[in-house]
Amino acid sequence: MIVSQLWQYPVKGLAGMTLESTRLVAGKHFPGDRRFAVTNGHQKQDEALAGRWVKKAFFLQMMKFEELAEFGCDMAGEVMTLSKDGEKILNADLSTEPGIRLVNEFLAARFANRLGRLPQLTRVTEGAFTDNKAPWISLGGTASVDRFGAATGTAPDARRFRLNIMLETNTPFEEASLVGTEVKLGEAVLRVEAPVGRCAAIDVDPATAVRGPHYLPLMQRTFGHTNLGIFAKVTQGGIIRTGDRLTRLV
Repeated sequence: MIVSQLWQYPVKGLAGMTLESTRLVAGKHFPGDRRFAVTNGHQKQDEALAGRWVKKAFFLQMMKFEELAEFGCDMAGEVMTLSKDGEKILNADLSTEPGIRLVNEFLAARFANRLGRLPQLTRVTEGAFTDNKAPWISLGGTASVDRFGAATGTAPDARRFRLNIMLETNTPFEEASLVGTEVKLGEAVLRVEAPVGRCAAIDVDPATAVRGPHYLPLMQRTFGHTNLGIFAKVTQGGIIRTGDRLTRLV
């Protein structure tokens, strides 16, 4: 297995960006991943705005707001650039109040009529706004993505699954055999903890932001499970790059 892509999703729900390399840190999430999220008017919204990890129910997510996938998101330091259909629509410095206000005004214009309160961008102070609070990163195999595409009649697209590390593989779901093992990837060592169980977010086509059929029942019938990808904990930090080979240690 060889690293084919590295993905960072700076804002939960929005499209991600690819990297050529990154430095993993022991016991930490994938660098820069899900640092931000957008509140959805939940009655306990202030808890999400406090910067602590809270459940995904507090935030806009593709399970209900598939149009999030329309917006490309690129982060350069603290500067966010949002784009749609290849055209830049917003540029904001998130280290400043005016920058945050600009993003919130954009979000309010786009989503407020569907929410109980105004959506607001929030930043996690420790960790990441991943669905699971554990400091895990996610990996998946290209053959698994291809098999899903063949089974569902959709174009194979790793963005549908929002995994951090895509591995070039030959056999569908072969990465699942790594659960319970330690692997070396570039300079880093990871302990593979569990498979990634999928949710209705995978029903959204990442290329069109259009919701398709519900695919979990089809996955269960066809594959005997609804997993795609694996979670791993970084036990030894270090730089990883596209092209690095995964080596099983234990």
